[in-house]
Amino acid sequence: MSAPAVSLSRCLLRQLLLPRAAVVIGWLAAAHWLALPKGLVLALIAADALLLLWQARAVLRGTDAHVASTGAMAPVWGSYLLVLLAIFAAPVLWWEALLSTREEAALPYAEQRRQKREALYRLTLSEDGSTLVLEGEITHGLTRRIEAQLAAAPDLRRLQLSSAGGLIYEARGTARLIAQYRLETEAAGLCASACTLIFAAGHSRRLAPDGALGFHGYGLMFPGGLPQVNLIAEQQRDLEFLQQQGIHADFARRALATDHRSLWRPTLAELLAAGVVTQSGR
Repeated sequence: MSAPAVSLSRCLLRQLLLPRAAVVIGWLAAAHWLALPKGLVLALIAADALLLLWQARAVLRGTDAHVASTGAMAPVWGSYLLVLLAIFAAPVLWWEALLSTREEAALPYAEQRRQKREALYRLTLSEDGSTLVLEGEITHGLTRRIEAQLAAAPDLRRLQLSSAGGLIYEARGTARLIAQYRLETEAAGLCASACTLIFAAGHSRRLAPDGALGFHGYGLMFPGGLPQVNLIAEQQRDLEFLQQQGIHADFARRALATDHRSLWRPTLAELLAAGVVTQSGR
Protein backbone atom coordinates (compact mmCIF):
# COMPACT_ATOMS: atom_id res chain seq x y z
CA MET A 1 0.00 0.00 0.00
CA SER A 2 3.05 2.29 -0.09
CA ALA A 3 2.91 2.97 -3.81
CA PRO A 4 0.41 5.84 -3.58
CA ALA A 5 2.54 7.54 -0.94
CA VAL A 6 5.56 7.24 -3.21
CA SER A 7 3.42 8.59 -6.06
CA LEU A 8 2.53 11.65 -3.96
CA SER A 9 6.18 12.25 -3.10
CA ARG A 10 7.08 11.95 -6.76
CA CYS A 11 4.30 14.37 -7.64
CA LEU A 12 5.58 16.94 -5.13
CA LEU A 13 9.13 16.54 -6.35
CA ARG A 14 8.39 16.72 -10.08
CA GLN A 15 5.44 19.09 -10.11
CA LEU A 16 6.32 21.52 -7.32
CA LEU A 17 9.71 21.32 -5.64
CA LEU A 18 12.09 21.00 -8.60
CA PRO A 19 10.27 23.54 -10.86
CA ARG A 20 9.95 26.02 -7.98
CA ALA A 21 13.63 25.63 -7.13
CA ALA A 22 14.54 26.46 -10.73
CA VAL A 23 12.15 29.42 -10.71
CA VAL A 24 13.56 30.73 -7.42
CA ILE A 25 17.09 30.57 -8.83
CA GLY A 26 15.91 32.43 -11.90
CA TRP A 27 14.25 35.18 -9.83
CA LEU A 28 17.33 35.57 -7.66
CA ALA A 29 19.47 35.93 -10.77
CA ALA A 30 17.05 38.50 -12.19
CA ALA A 31 17.15 40.48 -8.95
CA HIS A 32 20.89 40.44 -8.29
CA TRP A 33 22.76 39.92 -11.55
CA LEU A 34 20.67 40.34 -14.68
CA ALA A 35 18.86 43.67 -14.07
CA LEU A 36 16.17 42.97 -16.67
CA PRO A 37 13.94 45.66 -18.19
CA LYS A 38 10.75 46.29 -16.26
CA GLY A 39 8.48 45.20 -19.08
CA LEU A 40 10.21 41.83 -19.35
CA VAL A 41 10.02 41.29 -15.58
CA LEU A 42 6.28 41.98 -15.60
CA ALA A 43 5.82 39.44 -18.40
CA LEU A 44 7.84 36.87 -16.44
CA ILE A 45 5.73 37.53 -13.32
CA ALA A 46 2.57 36.82 -15.30
CA ALA A 47 4.09 33.59 -16.65
CA ASP A 48 5.23 32.52 -13.19
CA ALA A 49 1.78 33.18 -11.74
CA LEU A 50 0.26 30.87 -14.35
CA LEU A 51 2.92 28.26 -13.63
CA LEU A 52 2.20 28.48 -9.92
CA LEU A 53 -1.52 27.95 -10.51
CA TRP A 54 -0.76 24.91 -12.65
CA GLN A 55 1.56 23.49 -10.00
CA ALA A 56 -0.99 24.00 -7.23
CA ARG A 57 -3.63 22.23 -9.31
CA ALA A 58 -1.28 19.32 -10.07
CA VAL A 59 -0.43 18.90 -6.36
CA LEU A 60 -4.11 19.02 -5.36
CA ARG A 61 -4.89 16.29 -7.86
CA GLY A 62 -2.05 14.22 -6.45
CA THR A 63 -3.29 14.67 -2.88
CA ASP A 64 -6.82 13.68 -3.92
CA ALA A 65 -5.47 10.49 -5.43
CA HIS A 66 -3.41 9.84 -2.32
CA VAL A 67 -6.41 10.24 0.01
CA ALA A 68 -8.56 8.02 -2.22
CA SER A 69 -5.91 5.29 -2.13
CA THR A 70 -4.70 5.42 1.49
CA GLY A 71 -6.92 7.74 3.50
CA ALA A 72 -3.76 9.12 5.18
CA MET A 73 -3.99 12.89 5.73
CA ALA A 74 -0.58 13.75 7.16
CA PRO A 75 1.22 13.77 3.77
CA VAL A 76 -1.70 15.73 2.31
CA TRP A 77 -1.43 18.51 4.92
CA GLY A 78 2.30 18.61 4.32
CA SER A 79 1.66 19.01 0.59
CA TYR A 80 -0.81 21.84 1.24
CA LEU A 81 1.77 23.59 3.42
CA LEU A 82 4.38 23.40 0.64
CA VAL A 83 1.94 24.86 -1.86
CA LEU A 84 1.09 27.71 0.52
CA LEU A 85 4.77 28.44 1.11
CA ALA A 86 5.35 28.60 -2.65
CA ILE A 87 2.37 30.93 -3.08
CA PHE A 88 3.51 33.28 -0.31
CA ALA A 89 7.17 33.22 -1.40
CA ALA A 90 6.45 34.07 -5.04
CA PRO A 91 5.30 37.71 -4.50
CA VAL A 92 8.41 38.37 -2.42
CA LEU A 93 10.62 37.18 -5.26
CA TRP A 94 8.59 39.14 -7.80
CA TRP A 95 8.83 42.34 -5.77
CA GLU A 96 12.57 41.99 -5.32
CA ALA A 97 13.01 41.48 -9.07
CA LEU A 98 10.86 44.55 -9.80
CA LEU A 99 12.93 46.70 -7.46
CA SER A 100 16.09 45.78 -9.32
CA THR A 101 14.77 46.35 -12.84
CA ARG A 102 16.48 48.82 -15.08
CA GLU A 103 14.32 51.45 -16.69
CA GLU A 104 14.67 52.12 -20.37
CA ALA A 105 17.59 54.45 -20.83
CA ALA A 106 16.39 57.72 -19.37
CA LEU A 107 17.39 60.90 -21.12
CA PRO A 108 19.91 63.08 -19.28
CA TYR A 109 18.36 66.04 -17.48
CA ALA A 110 19.91 68.54 -19.90
CA GLU A 111 18.42 66.67 -22.85
CA GLN A 112 15.00 66.57 -21.20
CA ARG A 113 15.18 70.33 -20.65
CA ARG A 114 16.24 70.90 -24.25
CA GLN A 115 13.33 68.87 -25.60
CA LYS A 116 10.91 70.62 -23.27
CA ARG A 117 12.06 74.03 -24.49
CA GLU A 118 12.01 73.04 -28.15
CA ALA A 119 8.41 71.91 -27.71
CA LEU A 120 7.49 75.57 -27.07
CA TYR A 121 8.20 76.58 -30.65
CA ARG A 122 8.54 75.16 -34.13
CA LEU A 123 11.16 75.76 -36.80
CA THR A 124 10.27 74.71 -40.33
CA LEU A 125 12.45 75.05 -43.41
CA SER A 126 10.67 75.61 -46.72
CA GLU A 127 11.06 73.01 -49.46
CA ASP A 128 13.38 75.21 -51.49
CA GLY A 129 15.50 75.99 -48.43
CA SER A 130 15.06 79.73 -48.75
CA THR A 131 12.69 80.43 -45.83
CA LEU A 132 12.83 79.41 -42.20
CA VAL A 133 9.52 79.66 -40.35
CA LEU A 134 9.50 80.33 -36.60
CA GLU A 135 6.25 79.75 -34.74
CA GLY A 136 5.90 79.89 -30.97
CA GLU A 137 7.84 81.11 -27.98
CA ILE A 138 11.31 82.62 -28.07
CA THR A 139 13.14 80.59 -25.47
CA HIS A 140 16.52 79.12 -24.53
CA GLY A 141 18.33 77.37 -27.37
CA LEU A 142 16.52 79.11 -30.23
CA THR A 143 19.60 81.04 -31.40
CA ARG A 144 21.69 77.89 -31.45
CA ARG A 145 19.09 76.01 -33.49
CA ILE A 146 18.71 78.83 -36.01
CA GLU A 147 22.50 79.02 -36.33
CA ALA A 148 22.55 75.28 -37.10
CA GLN A 149 19.85 75.77 -39.72
CA LEU A 150 21.86 78.55 -41.34
CA ALA A 151 24.90 76.29 -41.52
CA ALA A 152 22.87 73.45 -43.01
CA ALA A 153 20.85 75.54 -45.50
CA PRO A 154 23.15 77.84 -47.53
CA ASP A 155 20.21 79.13 -49.59
CA LEU A 156 18.36 80.45 -46.54
CA ARG A 157 17.39 84.07 -47.15
CA ARG A 158 14.29 84.79 -45.07
CA LEU A 159 13.01 84.28 -41.53
CA GLN A 160 9.24 84.18 -41.24
CA LEU A 161 7.89 85.02 -37.77
CA SER A 162 4.76 84.20 -35.77
CA SER A 163 5.57 84.62 -32.09
CA ALA A 164 4.08 86.30 -29.05
CA GLY A 165 7.59 86.88 -27.70
CA GLY A 166 9.70 85.37 -24.97
CA LEU A 167 13.23 85.88 -23.68
CA ILE A 168 14.80 89.16 -24.74
CA TYR A 169 18.34 87.77 -24.42
CA GLU A 170 17.55 84.93 -26.79
CA ALA A 171 15.88 87.38 -29.17
CA ARG A 172 19.06 89.46 -29.19
CA GLY A 173 21.13 86.42 -30.11
CA THR A 174 18.81 85.56 -32.96
CA ALA A 175 18.79 89.21 -34.09
CA ARG A 176 22.58 89.16 -34.30
CA LEU A 177 22.41 86.14 -36.58
CA ILE A 178 19.80 87.78 -38.78
CA ALA A 179 21.96 90.88 -39.14
CA GLN A 180 25.12 88.84 -39.69
CA TYR A 181 23.58 86.79 -42.51
CA ARG A 182 21.61 89.76 -43.87
CA LEU A 183 18.35 87.83 -43.84
CA GLU A 184 14.97 89.24 -44.72
CA THR A 185 12.32 89.09 -42.00
CA GLU A 186 8.59 88.71 -42.47
CA ALA A 187 5.78 88.77 -39.91
CA ALA A 188 3.50 85.97 -41.08
CA GLY A 189 1.22 86.24 -38.04
CA LEU A 190 1.43 88.32 -34.90
CA CYS A 191 5.05 89.11 -34.07
CA ALA A 192 5.00 90.74 -30.64
CA SER A 193 7.22 91.68 -27.72
CA ALA A 194 10.71 90.16 -28.09
CA CYS A 195 9.80 88.93 -31.57
CA THR A 196 9.82 92.52 -32.84
CA LEU A 197 13.52 92.75 -31.99
CA ILE A 198 14.20 89.80 -34.28
CA PHE A 199 11.96 91.33 -36.94
CA ALA A 200 13.83 94.65 -36.75
CA ALA A 201 17.15 92.90 -37.44
CA GLY A 202 16.10 92.03 -40.98
CA HIS A 203 17.99 93.46 -43.94
CA SER A 204 14.53 94.06 -45.41
CA ARG A 205 11.28 93.74 -43.49
CA ARG A 206 7.71 93.13 -44.55
CA LEU A 207 4.29 92.05 -43.28
CA ALA A 208 2.49 89.08 -44.79
CA PRO A 209 -1.25 89.52 -45.46
CA ASP A 210 -2.04 88.22 -41.96
CA GLY A 211 1.03 89.73 -40.33
CA ALA A 212 1.06 92.28 -37.49
CA LEU A 213 3.57 93.72 -35.05
CA GLY A 214 2.94 94.28 -31.35
CA PHE A 215 5.17 96.40 -29.10
CA HIS A 216 5.49 97.04 -25.38
CA GLY A 217 8.13 97.87 -22.80
CA TYR A 218 10.06 95.31 -20.84
CA GLY A 219 8.86 93.47 -17.76
CA LEU A 220 10.21 90.70 -15.57
CA MET A 221 8.68 87.25 -15.36
CA PHE A 222 9.34 87.26 -11.60
CA PRO A 223 7.06 89.55 -9.54
CA GLY A 224 9.74 90.22 -6.95
CA GLY A 225 12.17 91.42 -9.58
CA LEU A 226 15.83 90.63 -10.09
CA PRO A 227 18.28 93.16 -8.62
CA GLN A 228 20.94 92.43 -11.24
CA VAL A 229 18.59 93.37 -14.10
CA ASN A 230 18.20 97.06 -14.91
CA LEU A 231 15.16 97.29 -17.18
CA ILE A 232 15.82 100.92 -18.10
CA ALA A 233 19.36 100.08 -19.24
CA GLU A 234 18.13 97.04 -21.16
CA GLN A 235 15.49 99.09 -22.95
CA GLN A 236 18.01 101.80 -23.78
CA ARG A 237 20.31 99.20 -25.31
CA ASP A 238 17.57 97.91 -27.60
CA LEU A 239 16.32 101.43 -28.34
CA GLU A 240 19.73 102.17 -29.80
CA PHE A 241 19.63 98.93 -31.80
CA LEU A 242 16.25 99.80 -33.29
CA GLN A 243 17.55 103.21 -34.35
CA GLN A 244 20.63 101.59 -35.91
CA GLN A 245 18.23 99.51 -38.00
CA GLY A 246 16.71 102.68 -39.42
CA ILE A 247 13.65 102.85 -37.18
CA HIS A 248 12.67 106.39 -36.19
CA ALA A 249 13.58 107.33 -32.64
CA ASP A 250 10.09 108.63 -31.76
CA PHE A 251 8.51 105.36 -32.82
CA ALA A 252 11.06 103.28 -30.90
CA ARG A 253 10.58 105.34 -27.74
CA ARG A 254 6.81 105.03 -27.93
CA ALA A 255 7.07 101.26 -28.50
CA LEU A 256 9.24 100.72 -25.43
CA ALA A 257 7.23 103.17 -23.32
CA THR A 258 4.08 101.06 -23.74
CA ASP A 259 3.20 99.25 -20.50
CA HIS A 260 4.44 95.66 -20.58
CA ARG A 261 0.96 94.41 -19.65
CA SER A 262 -0.54 95.86 -22.83
CA LEU A 263 0.33 95.76 -26.51
CA TRP A 264 0.60 98.54 -29.09
CA ARG A 265 -0.21 97.32 -32.60
CA PRO A 266 0.66 100.07 -35.09
CA THR A 267 -1.01 100.24 -38.48
CA LEU A 268 0.88 99.34 -41.62
CA ALA A 269 1.01 103.03 -42.53
CA GLU A 270 2.63 103.86 -39.18
CA LEU A 271 5.13 101.02 -39.59
CA LEU A 272 6.11 102.16 -43.07
CA ALA A 273 6.42 105.79 -42.02
CA ALA A 274 8.66 104.88 -39.09
CA GLY A 275 10.92 102.62 -41.14
CA VAL A 276 9.93 99.49 -39.24
CA VAL A 277 8.54 97.83 -42.36
CA THR A 278 10.64 98.44 -45.44
CA GLN A 279 8.50 96.61 -48.00
CA SER A 280 4.79 97.15 -48.36
CA GLY A 281 4.29 93.64 -49.68
CA ARG A 282 0.68 93.17 -48.65
